[in-house]
Amino acid sequence: MCPVPVYVDDEGIEAKDAVLIENGILKGYMHNRESANYFGVKPTGNARAFSFSDEPLVRMRNTCINPGKDKLSDMISSIENGYYLIRPSNGQADSTSEFMFGITMGYEIKKGKLARAIKNTTISGVAFVLLKTITMISDDMKWLSSGMCGKKQPMPVGMGGPAIKCKVNIGGK
Repeated sequence: MCPVPVYVDDEGIEAKDAVLIENGILKGYMHNRESANYFGVKPTGNARAFSFSDEPLVRMRNTCINPGKDKLSDMISSIENGYYLIRPSNGQADSTSEFMFGITMGYEIKKGKLARAIKNTTISGVAFVLLKTITMISDDMKWLSSGMCGKKQPMPVGMGGPAIKCKVNIGGK
């Protein structure tokens, strides 16, 4: 079950799945009535406003990556040196696809085994570059009520997905 259910957006459009990327191919975008009209497509139910007096903005609802076929244990054992990051925190992304997010908990991976715990670090990168580095996707699914989308007005959002084996910049204590 999605952590932040949205059945109808703030323009009265039914909130259906908006598939953005499928099998590594960009398939669509989030839209409100105005942007859908401009691009000649149907609105996706992504117009959300914090208050009745605020303008509805195009923004996420619940964002996820669908599960793959790999076992998490196989993913971890395939990594010589890396990290298993499990608890995301606040962050941001911009229209160039650059992002930065906090990670409050994770583990080092050494010779295919979980090693010492890590906390309070940050990941960053360019989403379109990171997506090209994905080599494995686990077969499980976890949903989080991750926090708020800022974008001029605070808005509750959720996220979920499987474990993903990819390359990302990591830093912090």
